[in-house]
Amino acid sequence: MPEIWLRYGTTDVVLDIKFENLANQISSTFQVPLEQDVKTAITSGVPLTDKMLFLGLSGSKAAAKVIMILAEEAHARGFSFTIDVPHKIASTLRANLTDIETISINRINYQSLNERMAKFQSTIIVSSVAYDPLFGFSGAPTALLRNLLADQMAEAFKARKDNRPTPGVEGDPLKIATYAVESIPARSIELVANGDNVVGIHIGSIKEAFYKAIAQLQSISTVGAEPVKCAIISASDEASTHLTLANALNSLWNSIHIVKEGGTAILLAETREGVGGGALQMFIEGRLKPEQLHLSPYIDGLEHLLFMEQLRLKYEMGLVSTLPHYYAKTKLGFATYSGTKDILQKLQEKHGKNFRTLVLSNADITLLKPKAG
Repeated sequence: MPEIWLRYGTTDVVLDIKFENLANQISSTFQVPLEQDVKTAITSGVPLTDKMLFLGLSGSKAAAKVIMILAEEAHARGFSFTIDVPHKIASTLRANLTDIETISINRINYQSLNERMAKFQSTIIVSSVAYDPLFGFSGAPTALLRNLLADQMAEAFKARKDNRPTPGVEGDPLKIATYAVESIPARSIELVANGDNVVGIHIGSIKEAFYKAIAQLQSISTVGAEPVKCAIISASDEASTHLTLANALNSLWNSIHIVKEGGTAILLAETREGVGGGALQMFIEGRLKPEQLHLSPYIDGLEHLLFMEQLRLKYEMGLVSTLPHYYAKTKLGFATYSGTKDILQKLQEKHGKNFRTLVLSNADITLLKPKAG
Protein backbone atom coordinates (compact mmCIF):
# COMPACT_ATOMS: atom_id res chain seq x y z
CA MET A 1 0.00 0.00 0.00
CA PRO A 2 1.71 3.22 -1.14
CA GLU A 3 1.77 6.14 1.28
CA ILE A 4 1.09 9.34 -0.63
CA TRP A 5 1.32 12.75 0.99
CA LEU A 6 -0.76 15.63 -0.32
CA ARG A 7 -0.68 19.28 0.63
CA TYR A 8 -3.59 20.52 2.72
CA GLY A 9 -3.13 24.13 3.78
CA THR A 10 0.02 24.44 5.86
CA THR A 11 0.29 20.70 6.50
CA ASP A 12 0.45 17.44 4.58
CA VAL A 13 -2.13 14.66 4.81
CA VAL A 14 -1.55 11.02 4.01
CA LEU A 15 -3.52 9.07 1.44
CA ASP A 16 -3.25 5.35 2.23
CA ILE A 17 -4.42 3.86 -1.03
CA LYS A 18 -4.15 0.30 -2.32
CA PHE A 19 -1.94 -0.27 -5.34
CA GLU A 20 -4.87 -1.65 -7.31
CA ASN A 21 -6.83 1.57 -6.74
CA LEU A 22 -4.05 3.91 -7.88
CA ALA A 23 -4.20 4.69 -11.59
CA ASN A 24 -1.30 7.15 -11.52
CA GLN A 25 0.45 9.64 -9.26
CA ILE A 26 1.62 12.89 -10.86
CA SER A 27 3.64 15.70 -9.34
CA SER A 28 5.73 18.27 -11.18
CA THR A 29 9.43 18.08 -10.41
CA PHE A 30 11.58 20.92 -11.69
CA GLN A 31 15.34 21.05 -11.98
CA VAL A 32 16.47 23.78 -9.60
CA PRO A 33 19.46 26.05 -10.37
CA LEU A 34 21.97 27.01 -7.72
CA GLU A 35 20.90 29.73 -5.29
CA GLN A 36 23.81 31.94 -6.35
CA ASP A 37 22.79 31.63 -9.99
CA VAL A 38 19.36 33.00 -9.12
CA LYS A 39 20.85 35.99 -7.33
CA THR A 40 23.28 36.68 -10.16
CA ALA A 41 20.52 36.55 -12.75
CA ILE A 42 18.47 39.09 -10.78
CA THR A 43 21.23 41.53 -9.88
CA SER A 44 22.82 41.48 -13.33
CA GLY A 45 19.60 41.53 -15.34
CA VAL A 46 17.62 44.23 -13.54
CA PRO A 47 18.81 47.86 -13.75
CA LEU A 48 18.33 49.39 -10.32
CA THR A 49 17.89 53.11 -9.69
CA ASP A 50 17.24 55.32 -6.74
CA LYS A 51 13.60 55.86 -5.77
CA MET A 52 12.22 52.60 -7.19
CA LEU A 53 8.79 51.03 -6.96
CA PHE A 54 8.72 47.25 -6.57
CA LEU A 55 5.23 46.03 -7.47
CA GLY A 56 4.72 42.51 -6.17
CA LEU A 57 1.94 40.74 -8.04
CA SER A 58 2.51 37.34 -6.44
CA GLY A 59 2.71 36.40 -2.80
CA SER A 60 4.67 33.24 -3.60
CA LYS A 61 7.84 32.17 -1.84
CA ALA A 62 9.75 32.62 -5.09
CA ALA A 63 8.45 36.18 -5.57
CA ALA A 64 9.34 36.99 -1.96
CA LYS A 65 12.85 35.63 -2.52
CA VAL A 66 13.36 37.85 -5.57
CA ILE A 67 11.97 40.93 -3.82
CA MET A 68 14.38 40.32 -0.95
CA ILE A 69 17.30 40.04 -3.38
CA LEU A 70 16.27 43.31 -5.03
CA ALA A 71 15.79 45.05 -1.68
CA GLU A 72 19.17 43.89 -0.40
CA GLU A 73 20.92 45.06 -3.56
CA ALA A 74 19.13 48.42 -3.53
CA HIS A 75 19.97 48.91 0.14
CA ALA A 76 23.62 48.06 -0.51
CA ARG A 77 23.76 50.76 -3.18
CA GLY A 78 22.02 53.32 -0.98
CA PHE A 79 18.92 53.42 -3.19
CA SER A 80 15.47 54.06 -1.76
CA PHE A 81 12.58 51.79 -2.71
CA THR A 82 8.91 51.16 -1.99
CA ILE A 83 7.07 47.83 -2.20
CA ASP A 84 3.41 47.78 -3.26
CA VAL A 85 1.24 44.66 -3.32
CA PRO A 86 -2.46 43.96 -4.00
CA HIS A 87 -4.54 43.68 -0.85
CA LYS A 88 -5.42 40.01 -1.48
CA ILE A 89 -1.82 38.79 -1.39
CA ALA A 90 -0.32 41.22 1.11
CA SER A 91 -0.48 38.91 4.12
CA THR A 92 0.96 35.98 2.16
CA LEU A 93 3.87 37.99 0.80
CA ARG A 94 4.55 39.51 4.21
CA ALA A 95 4.74 36.01 5.72
CA ASN A 96 7.21 34.93 3.03
CA LEU A 97 9.50 37.95 3.53
CA THR A 98 11.11 36.24 6.49
CA ASP A 99 14.75 37.20 6.04
CA ILE A 100 14.40 40.97 6.19
CA GLU A 101 12.33 42.14 9.11
CA THR A 102 12.76 45.79 8.23
CA ILE A 103 10.97 45.51 4.86
CA SER A 104 7.57 47.18 4.84
CA ILE A 105 4.93 46.70 2.19
CA ASN A 106 2.04 48.88 1.10
CA ARG A 107 -1.31 47.36 0.26
CA ILE A 108 -2.44 48.76 -3.07
CA ASN A 109 -5.17 51.34 -2.57
CA TYR A 110 -4.78 53.53 -5.65
CA GLN A 111 -6.96 53.79 -8.71
CA SER A 112 -4.32 54.66 -11.33
CA LEU A 113 -1.16 52.64 -11.76
CA ASN A 114 0.31 55.25 -14.10
CA GLU A 115 -0.15 58.01 -11.54
CA ARG A 116 1.51 55.85 -8.88
CA MET A 117 4.43 54.94 -11.14
CA ALA A 118 4.97 58.60 -12.05
CA LYS A 119 6.11 59.23 -8.46
CA PHE A 120 9.15 56.95 -8.92
CA GLN A 121 12.20 56.89 -11.16
CA SER A 122 11.53 53.30 -12.18
CA THR A 123 9.11 50.43 -11.56
CA ILE A 124 9.93 46.74 -11.33
CA ILE A 125 7.13 44.17 -11.35
CA VAL A 126 7.66 40.76 -9.75
CA SER A 127 5.27 37.94 -10.59
CA SER A 128 5.05 34.15 -10.97
CA VAL A 129 3.35 32.20 -13.74
CA ALA A 130 0.92 29.33 -13.29
CA TYR A 131 -2.02 27.80 -15.14
CA ASP A 132 -5.31 29.65 -15.08
CA PRO A 133 -8.73 28.31 -16.14
CA LEU A 134 -10.01 31.65 -17.47
CA PHE A 135 -6.92 33.19 -19.08
CA GLY A 136 -5.05 29.96 -19.79
CA PHE A 137 -2.09 31.23 -17.79
CA SER A 138 -1.66 33.60 -14.87
CA GLY A 139 1.15 36.08 -14.39
CA ALA A 140 1.76 39.82 -14.38
CA PRO A 141 -0.73 40.71 -17.17
CA THR A 142 -3.62 38.81 -15.60
CA ALA A 143 -2.77 39.98 -12.07
CA LEU A 144 -2.80 43.59 -13.27
CA LEU A 145 -6.24 43.12 -14.80
CA ARG A 146 -7.66 41.38 -11.74
CA ASN A 147 -6.30 43.98 -9.31
CA LEU A 148 -6.00 47.31 -11.12
CA LEU A 149 -7.68 47.28 -14.53
CA ALA A 150 -11.36 46.55 -13.89
CA ASP A 151 -12.64 47.61 -17.32
CA GLN A 152 -10.16 45.42 -19.16
CA MET A 153 -10.88 42.56 -16.77
CA ALA A 154 -14.57 42.77 -17.61
CA GLU A 155 -13.70 42.82 -21.32
CA ALA A 156 -11.48 39.75 -20.97
CA PHE A 157 -14.21 37.89 -19.09
CA LYS A 158 -16.74 38.61 -21.83
CA ALA A 159 -14.26 37.38 -24.45
CA ARG A 160 -14.18 33.80 -23.07
CA LYS A 161 -15.34 31.18 -25.54
CA ASP A 162 -17.79 29.46 -23.19
CA ASN A 163 -18.18 28.51 -19.53
CA ARG A 164 -15.64 25.70 -19.47
CA PRO A 165 -12.13 26.05 -18.04
CA THR A 166 -9.32 26.48 -20.56
CA PRO A 167 -6.00 25.98 -18.75
CA GLY A 168 -2.95 26.30 -20.98
CA VAL A 169 -4.94 27.86 -23.84
CA GLU A 170 -3.87 31.25 -25.22
CA GLY A 171 -7.35 32.50 -26.11
CA ASP A 172 -8.98 35.91 -26.43
CA PRO A 173 -9.00 36.70 -22.68
CA LEU A 174 -5.22 36.38 -22.58
CA LYS A 175 -4.81 38.47 -25.72
CA ILE A 176 -6.84 41.24 -24.11
CA ALA A 177 -4.76 41.03 -20.93
CA THR A 178 -1.40 41.26 -22.71
CA TYR A 179 -2.59 44.05 -25.00
CA ALA A 180 -3.83 46.04 -22.00
CA VAL A 181 -0.41 46.07 -20.33
CA GLU A 182 1.75 46.76 -23.39
CA SER A 183 1.98 50.48 -22.71
CA ILE A 184 2.87 50.19 -19.01
CA PRO A 185 6.51 51.42 -18.77
CA ALA A 186 7.73 48.93 -16.19
CA ARG A 187 10.45 46.30 -16.12
CA SER A 188 9.00 42.89 -15.32
CA ILE A 189 10.50 39.83 -13.64
CA GLU A 190 8.34 36.79 -14.40
CA LEU A 191 9.24 33.66 -12.47
CA VAL A 192 8.76 29.95 -13.08
CA ALA A 193 8.88 28.27 -9.70
CA ASN A 194 7.85 25.37 -7.54
CA GLY A 195 7.49 26.68 -4.00
CA ASP A 196 10.60 28.68 -3.15
CA ASN A 197 12.56 26.88 -5.87
CA VAL A 198 13.04 29.37 -8.70
CA VAL A 199 13.65 27.45 -11.92
CA GLY A 200 13.21 30.24 -14.44
CA ILE A 201 13.78 34.01 -14.39
CA HIS A 202 12.51 36.04 -17.32
CA ILE A 203 13.17 39.78 -17.48
CA GLY A 204 11.87 42.36 -19.93
CA SER A 205 8.69 44.23 -20.71
CA ILE A 206 5.58 42.84 -19.01
CA LYS A 207 4.44 41.04 -22.15
CA GLU A 208 7.90 39.83 -23.17
CA ALA A 209 8.78 38.38 -19.75
CA PHE A 210 5.35 36.76 -19.40
CA TYR A 211 5.43 34.92 -22.73
CA LYS A 212 8.96 33.68 -22.15
CA ALA A 213 7.92 32.37 -18.73
CA ILE A 214 4.81 30.54 -19.89
CA ALA A 215 6.80 28.94 -22.71
CA GLN A 216 9.21 27.52 -20.14
CA LEU A 217 6.38 26.50 -17.80
CA GLN A 218 4.69 24.51 -20.56
CA SER A 219 7.94 22.85 -21.58
CA ILE A 220 8.67 21.48 -18.10
CA SER A 221 5.22 20.91 -16.57
CA THR A 222 3.06 19.34 -19.28
CA VAL A 223 2.33 15.71 -18.44
CA GLY A 224 0.51 13.13 -20.54
CA ALA A 225 -2.04 11.04 -18.66
CA GLU A 226 -4.73 8.49 -19.40
CA PRO A 227 -8.27 9.76 -18.78
CA VAL A 228 -9.59 8.36 -15.50
CA LYS A 229 -12.88 7.83 -13.72
CA CYS A 230 -11.63 9.43 -10.49
CA ALA A 231 -9.08 12.09 -9.57
CA ILE A 232 -7.85 13.41 -6.22
CA ILE A 233 -6.32 16.86 -6.65
CA SER A 234 -4.17 19.14 -4.52
CA ALA A 235 -2.18 22.30 -5.23
CA SER A 236 1.47 22.97 -4.50
CA ASP A 237 2.77 24.05 -1.10
CA GLU A 238 2.23 27.73 -1.86
CA ALA A 239 0.05 29.04 0.96
CA SER A 240 -2.02 31.22 -1.37
CA THR A 241 -3.28 28.20 -3.32
CA HIS A 242 -4.99 26.83 -0.21
CA LEU A 243 -6.07 29.95 1.71
CA THR A 244 -9.45 30.51 0.06
CA LEU A 245 -11.83 28.46 -2.03
CA ALA A 246 -11.55 31.00 -4.85
CA ASN A 247 -7.79 30.38 -5.07
CA ALA A 248 -8.00 26.63 -4.56
CA LEU A 249 -10.64 26.06 -7.23
CA ASN A 250 -8.14 26.92 -9.97
CA SER A 251 -6.38 23.61 -9.26
CA LEU A 252 -9.65 21.73 -9.77
CA TRP A 253 -10.53 23.56 -12.97
CA ASN A 254 -6.99 23.08 -14.28
CA SER A 255 -7.29 19.31 -13.90
CA ILE A 256 -10.91 18.21 -14.24
CA HIS A 257 -10.60 17.63 -17.99
CA ILE A 258 -8.63 14.42 -17.24
CA VAL A 259 -11.75 12.87 -15.66
CA LYS A 260 -14.15 10.89 -17.81
CA GLU A 261 -17.78 11.94 -18.05
CA GLY A 262 -19.70 10.61 -15.06
CA GLY A 263 -16.53 10.46 -12.99
CA THR A 264 -15.50 12.09 -9.73
CA ALA A 265 -12.98 14.89 -9.18
CA ILE A 266 -12.09 15.72 -5.57
CA LEU A 267 -10.17 18.78 -4.42
CA LEU A 268 -8.18 18.98 -1.17
CA ALA A 269 -8.06 22.59 0.01
CA GLU A 270 -8.05 23.77 3.62
CA THR A 271 -9.47 27.25 2.79
CA ARG A 272 -8.92 28.55 6.30
CA GLU A 273 -9.77 32.10 5.14
CA GLY A 274 -13.14 31.08 3.72
CA VAL A 275 -14.47 31.29 0.20
CA GLY A 276 -12.47 34.39 -0.72
CA GLY A 277 -15.16 37.04 -1.01
CA GLY A 278 -16.42 38.31 -4.34
CA ALA A 279 -19.01 36.38 -6.33
CA LEU A 280 -18.65 33.20 -4.24
CA GLN A 281 -19.42 35.09 -1.02
CA MET A 282 -22.36 36.86 -2.61
CA PHE A 283 -23.73 33.57 -3.93
CA ILE A 284 -23.65 31.66 -0.65
CA GLU A 285 -25.22 34.65 1.11
CA GLY A 286 -28.03 34.78 -1.44
CA ARG A 287 -27.07 38.21 -2.79
CA LEU A 288 -26.28 36.67 -6.20
CA LYS A 289 -28.94 34.29 -7.53
CA PRO A 290 -28.38 31.38 -9.95
CA GLU A 291 -30.55 33.09 -12.55
CA GLN A 292 -28.34 36.19 -12.38
CA LEU A 293 -25.05 34.49 -13.16
CA HIS A 294 -25.24 34.85 -16.93
CA LEU A 295 -26.45 38.46 -16.79
CA SER A 296 -24.22 39.86 -14.06
CA PRO A 297 -21.40 42.27 -14.86
CA TYR A 298 -18.05 40.83 -13.86
CA ILE A 299 -17.57 40.28 -10.15
CA ASP A 300 -14.31 38.84 -8.82
CA GLY A 301 -14.57 35.04 -8.99
CA LEU A 302 -17.72 34.93 -11.12
CA GLU A 303 -16.06 32.44 -13.45
CA HIS A 304 -15.99 29.84 -10.65
CA LEU A 305 -19.78 29.83 -10.36
CA LEU A 306 -20.19 29.48 -14.11
CA PHE A 307 -17.65 26.64 -14.22
CA MET A 308 -19.52 24.85 -11.41
CA GLU A 309 -22.83 25.20 -13.21
CA GLN A 310 -21.39 23.82 -16.44
CA LEU A 311 -19.20 21.03 -15.06
CA ARG A 312 -21.63 19.51 -12.56
CA LEU A 313 -23.60 18.32 -15.60
CA LYS A 314 -20.70 15.97 -16.44
CA TYR A 315 -18.89 15.25 -13.18
CA GLU A 316 -19.35 14.74 -9.49
CA MET A 317 -17.16 17.37 -7.84
CA GLY A 318 -15.94 16.76 -4.30
CA LEU A 319 -14.24 18.89 -1.68
CA VAL A 320 -12.22 18.33 1.49
CA SER A 321 -11.99 21.64 3.33
CA THR A 322 -12.74 23.47 6.56
CA LEU A 323 -15.73 25.22 4.99
CA PRO A 324 -19.09 24.49 6.63
CA HIS A 325 -20.88 21.75 4.73
CA TYR A 326 -23.83 24.12 4.37
CA TYR A 327 -21.68 26.35 2.16
CA ALA A 328 -19.78 23.65 0.27
CA LYS A 329 -22.58 21.14 -0.20
CA THR A 330 -25.92 22.89 0.11
CA LYS A 331 -25.00 26.22 -1.48
CA LEU A 332 -22.24 25.29 -3.94
CA GLY A 333 -23.18 21.69 -4.75
CA PHE A 334 -19.95 19.89 -3.85
CA ALA A 335 -19.87 16.38 -2.44
CA THR A 336 -18.10 16.81 0.90
CA TYR A 337 -15.65 14.51 2.65
CA SER A 338 -14.25 14.48 6.16
CA GLY A 339 -10.77 13.39 5.07
CA THR A 340 -8.78 11.07 2.84
CA LYS A 341 -10.16 7.88 4.41
CA ASP A 342 -13.66 9.12 3.73
CA ILE A 343 -12.69 9.86 0.12
CA LEU A 344 -11.47 6.32 -0.53
CA GLN A 345 -14.48 4.75 1.16
CA LYS A 346 -16.98 6.80 -0.82
CA LEU A 347 -15.14 6.30 -4.11
CA GLN A 348 -15.41 2.56 -3.53
CA GLU A 349 -19.11 2.86 -2.75
CA LYS A 350 -19.75 4.89 -5.91
CA HIS A 351 -17.38 3.27 -8.42
CA GLY A 352 -16.87 -0.22 -6.97
CA LYS A 353 -14.03 -1.81 -5.04
CA ASN A 354 -11.85 -1.93 -8.16
CA PHE A 355 -12.04 1.83 -8.77
CA ARG A 356 -8.83 3.47 -9.96
CA THR A 357 -7.96 7.08 -9.25
CA LEU A 358 -5.38 9.56 -10.42
CA VAL A 359 -3.62 11.44 -7.62
CA LEU A 360 -2.35 14.85 -8.67
CA SER A 361 -0.34 17.30 -6.58
CA ASN A 362 0.99 20.68 -7.77
CA ALA A 363 -2.15 21.07 -9.85
CA ASP A 364 -1.61 24.83 -10.08
CA ILE A 365 1.65 24.36 -12.02
CA THR A 366 0.94 21.07 -13.82
CA LEU A 367 -0.90 20.78 -17.13
CA LEU A 368 -2.35 17.36 -17.91
CA LYS A 369 -2.65 16.38 -21.55
CA PRO A 370 -5.10 13.48 -22.01
CA LYS A 371 -3.70 10.56 -23.95
CA ALA A 372 -5.97 8.92 -26.48
CA GLY A 373 -7.85 6.09 -24.83
